Amino acid sequence: MLVSVSDLNWPDGDGDLHKMAKNEQSNGVNGGPVLPNGFQQLDTQVAGHQFEPTNSSSSSSIGLLQDPQKGYVLKPLGKPECGERELNFYESLARAQAGDVKATREGNDLTLASLSPYVPRFYGHLKLTVNQREHTFIRLEDLTRGMLQPCVMDVKMGRRTWDPESSAHKRQVEEQKYVICKQKLGLCLPGFQVYLPANSTNSSHEGDHSVILRHGKDYGKSLNVAGFKQTMALFFNASTSDSKAQAAGSEVLLREILRQLREILDWFKHQRQLHFYASSLLICYDGSQLSHAKSSILPSEWIRVRMIDFAHVYPAENGQADENYMFGLESLIEVLESIHHR
Repeated sequence: MLVSVSDLNWPDGDGDLHKMAKNEQSNGVNGGPVLPNGFQQLDTQVAGHQFEPTNSSSSSSIGLLQDPQKGYVLKPLGKPECGERELNFYESLARAQAGDVKATREGNDLTLASLSPYVPRFYGHLKLTVNQREHTFIRLEDLTRGMLQPCVMDVKMGRRTWDPESSAHKRQVEEQKYVICKQKLGLCLPGFQVYLPANSTNSSHEGDHSVILRHGKDYGKSLNVAGFKQTMALFFNASTSDSKAQAAGSEVLLREILRQLREILDWFKHQRQLHFYASSLLICYDGSQLSHAKSSILPSEWIRVRMIDFAHVYPAENGQADENYMFGLESLIEVLESIHHR
């Protein structure tokens, strides 16, 4: 459950957290970023801004961080107006979840609060010095914590990925990205990683019994509709399951993913408050559980679908439904249903 920022039990207290942020920093190794002690780059990041070598011309680019001891992911806020908008969204969601009606508009807190199960838990924000510069980070739940084989996919939703305040140039740039899949499916695939059986090809070895496959935005931009569907089947191990246990695991996986996606779609069908532009769904599951899917572990404990990226969330115009987001979501459900039932 999300809680109000003021009700959070900070691990070391605000003062200690501030001191930790100012602690002696670890030196960058082989051109890597210089990070505060206790933090590291998020190794399961598959999309978005990432760290560049400190000696490159783009060394100001900051990626996601991880606090492995506490189980948090830290996301840099980015551009001031976008960062403020995303932080406001998380704080509004936390207030709505806590039942602070006075802090919400027109009593819409109940609708917003009902979104909380589909968003990573929010633990406030903090400042950290990275590469000798101070940055503000949002602190979120690490959705892959405890997973032995974290399979992660970022799917950007909607045909339109530019917000109402975008310049003509920004709109033009966005319209030229992921053209085929975005226009026909309302979906983009910025990146993913998946663990596959060891006999799969085009993968790098990761242990004795599995291989890991990673692709980024260039791969996603090259996909047509057929390629997108094939990639989804690959990600869910639906095209590589060579044992009855694996096949049963993929069945459980797809059924649970579809359940969570339909719940998110149901929320969108009833809400008229917000429109989400350039927002993504993050799909995570533990590949090590595929061979044990009929164990006592609940599917929701190793399979998670969450909405992320809220820098371009705007009030709905004239109380209209978010048809742009729903088009992509309905397409994704349709693609996965076809894989599930084939």
